Amino acid sequence: MRNLSQQEKKFITELLRIANTSNNVFMANIVYGELTNVDIYLDYENQKVEYRFDQNLYDQNQYSFSDFTRDFSWKIIKYFKLLKYLENNGMLFLYQETPYEDNSRYGRLINDHPFIGADINDKDAVKLILDCSKKTIVINESIREYVNNDFKTKEDLKHFENLELSKKNLEIAQRSNELAQKSLKRIDITIITTIIIFILGSILNFYIASK
Repeated sequence: MRNLSQQEKKFITELLRIANTSNNVFMANIVYGELTNVDIYLDYENQKVEYRFDQNLYDQNQYSFSDFTRDFSWKIIKYFKLLKYLENNGMLFLYQETPYEDNSRYGRLINDHPFIGADINDKDAVKLILDCSKKTIVINESIREYVNNDFKTKEDLKHFENLELSKKNLEIAQRSNELAQKSLKRIDITIITTIIIFILGSILNFYIASK
């Protein structure tokens, strides 16, 4: 599994919190806290998705609003991408229980409030949001284990364990090499000392013999 941001971890934690108390686990419930005075409008008939922002609150500086909508859009699509990523890794699956409607909406924009609409132009993003928004999210036990293991899978833990083992083996090998180097130095000194003593002894014997 890839490393997750704190925002993504928060999303998964909220998903599990809802799944622990209800079988009605939908994207709308998970991102509810992110949709203050905002709706996500789904148009299945025309294959369109629109973010709707309360005009009374968001009709401010055009440039700051543009930056805000971009950040909001990126955040939401990251959640949908994460949901599919978890499904592809076998931690959950998406199940369509109810018939598709021509159009639908979810969020916390008050009914009949005027809004500023922002269409999504990326066709892949539109398809993903339309496909996932109304499906029930059914979790597998593996996602609970994943969260309980500090967002690490069994494979991740095994990988980290092997890394630690390799690190320890490397440290042992380095220490063994250092000891071997020290032993070689001691052997070298011993050999040199022996040779010197032998030479000195030979000289002394030669000197004595010449007398």
